[in-house]
Amino acid sequence: MRNTLRRIAFGVLATGMVTTMAMGAITTTASASVTAPSTVAAAQHSRLIWPVVRKGDHGLRVVKIELLLIQHGIQVKVDGKFGRQTEAGVKFFQKKHHIFPSGIVGARTWEKLIVPLWKGSRGPAVAALQIELKFGYGFKHLKVDGGFGRQTERAVKKFQRRYHLRPSGIVGPSTWNALVRYEH
Repeated sequence: MRNTLRRIAFGVLATGMVTTMAMGAITTTASASVTAPSTVAAAQHSRLIWPVVRKGDHGLRVVKIELLLIQHGIQVKVDGKFGRQTEAGVKFFQKKHHIFPSGIVGARTWEKLIVPLWKGSRGPAVAALQIELKFGYGFKHLKVDGGFGRQTERAVKKFQRRYHLRPSGIVGPSTWNALVRYEH
């Protein structure tokens, strides 16, 4: 699995989608149009149970965190290991979002870290989604290219049906939560 994650990380970097992003200059349709949640959405959001991820952890959850940090303009190495660099990136992100900078990714950090995704979205967050679907949930046919196309949309809808979510093809808080919570 470690070699697979490295190949994916290098593949993502090789496409230029991560390395061409300057600090703070993220260009993704998903993060550009985020609006404040409604009261109903906020109540549902607070009922979600998020895993706690910290220094020393490793695996797909950490890859997701690393790619989501990059989506937010914080450059970290994507290796699936929650080491000093990832911890520093999380602390920087937490300070930026007025969360106590513990370096531990819990509910408040996850809720700020995730970004809504849908068909046409591009970037590291989409790659995180694709990696999770492919390697965490068995969607072996899915291409990891950082572009949310028809194939990714179909996989998201199947995933949503599997976990009793509305199969909209849109990756919002409930879908992100299911992706990180039920990870195999």
